Amino acid sequence: MEKGRPKGAKVWTDEKLDRVKDLARHNSAREIGEIFGTTKNAILGALYRDKVKNGYVPPLDSKYARIRKYQSYYWHSVYPMLIG
Repeated sequence: MEKGRPKGAKVWTDEKLDRVKDLARHNSAREIGEIFGTTKNAILGALYRDKVKNGYVPPLDSKYARIRKYQSYYWHSVYPMLIG
């Protein structure tokens, strides 16, 4: 088992990702998930991680980036001894 990978975690090979990308042109994430025997969220997560790996950076004005900034501030102010 690889260090840091949860037990039972799927490994997305380049070939699988290429097939998912091809299928994504004409199918929904749910349909692709059924083909691969997994969930739509697993498909969307794999595609997003591949996008980030290839240089995508979410815009700073994204509403999701703001949530992350707030959570970081919250954890640093409430639990400073845990963060360091």
